[in-house]
Amino acid sequence: MQNYWKGKIERLVYLLNGKDKEFAEIKFWRRQIDMYLQWYKGELKELYGHPAPNGQQKIIDYKPEIAALLTFFEIHQKEKYSRDLMLTPNEFKGMKVLDIGSGPFPSALCFQDCEVYSLDPLISSYVSAGYPLHCYEARARFICSQAEDIPVETHFFDAVISVNAIDHVNDFAATAKEIQRILKPDGRFRMHVHYHPKTKAEPLELNDEIFLQHYSWVKGIRKLAVSKNKTGTKITDDRELYVVWGN
Repeated sequence: MQNYWKGKIERLVYLLNGKDKEFAEIKFWRRQIDMYLQWYKGELKELYGHPAPNGQQKIIDYKPEIAALLTFFEIHQKEKYSRDLMLTPNEFKGMKVLDIGSGPFPSALCFQDCEVYSLDPLISSYVSAGYPLHCYEARARFICSQAEDIPVETHFFDAVISVNAIDHVNDFAATAKEIQRILKPDGRFRMHVHYHPKTKAEPLELNDEIFLQHYSWVKGIRKLAVSKNKTGTKITDDRELYVVWGN
């Protein structure tokens, strides 16, 4: 009962601050922890295309929830990012890489020998929910900020990436302008973009025209792939697509 009222009060606070979208997102990620734990224990035989881990695959020496999250990260998230973005692990050697809308995982750690910055406005909420952001490699840095106002100097990053997240931003045009500001003029750019009808957590209906309207400034921008599939996920709605853009 205590958790019930705690959840009600938290949702009311989000609503009063005009952040219903953010509440929907953090509620999703909290539910995911239970799924990761069930998968880790073998109660879920498969999660996002990955069988439950065997004894050798499991990360231990942490309490079960954290062990489950770290194990899922190693088995699923790293592979997912490099595959969805169609990039090799050595793609950004020596670079500063910004991951827009990272969620509670520093998934860009799949790329070797580079500095990883994970940007998400809900970083502090992920920590409160139980995600172990303190347990990853030291080269992983977290930026708790909206994508429309990134607290770094102009032309700070060598590369900007994003996986299935750019449709979550509050202002698509402002985000594109801010990415142009913080990315070096000859910087690398790669985004895995979800086209879909509006939802509470994903309010933007994107398409090729809208995307290029705001990202035509990227040198060498081109569409690299179109699919109905994403690692561990298959969509059947004809109005939905996964599109990879990059240079």
